[in-house]
Amino acid sequence: MSDALIHPSPLLTPKRALVLAAALLALLAVLLILSPAEAQLGNLIKVIYLHGALARVGLYALMLAALPALAYLIRPRPALLRWSNAIQVAGMIVFVVHFALSVIPTHETWGVWIAFDEPRTRMSLQIIGVGLLVIVVRRLIDDHRFSAVANLLLGAAVLLLNLRTGVLRHPLNPIGESTSSAIQLYYAGILLTCAALTGLLAWWLAQRTMNDER
Repeated sequence: MSDALIHPSPLLTPKRALVLAAALLALLAVLLILSPAEAQLGNLIKVIYLHGALARVGLYALMLAALPALAYLIRPRPALLRWSNAIQVAGMIVFVVHFALSVIPTHETWGVWIAFDEPRTRMSLQIIGVGLLVIVVRRLIDDHRFSAVANLLLGAAVLLLNLRTGVLRHPLNPIGESTSSAIQLYYAGILLTCAALTGLLAWWLAQRTMNDER
């Protein structure tokens, strides 16, 4: 019997992941190029599509990382914590990119690079600050149970902040409330593509950690 039958190759390999990442990035570029402009903002809306999608995916990833962390506390399995850490780091990377990208529409629409008076901006800075601190501290302490508790608490904190933080000038869901079906359709495609890329990044981080542990 051949080795391929005894040890079948995994569905996703590093080479396949690289090809898939390139395809997803190309798809994202096409969606942004073809996405419709807006009457008042013009093509600036394309930056806002990406900014909004990255913000949502980053937040959801940080919250999602709490679930395998909770599962690890109930039934300790290395894979659960590995995925919790990977999803959290991937979500933090995406969320930081979202914040860096946000300076463009903020400056163009409000005349400032960072709107510190906006509650959602302060929330983003709090999440980035606390999130990076959690990642650094858990890596320094290197205790599995501590890491699981930290990931769980960070996910819960992000959820509460997202639910409780209001807005001043920043619209809460401008694209979701748009009457244009084309805008909503393209945004959904951009959102799903960003989510797939984030999932792929989390997979790569989990694989790298697993290889380091061997």
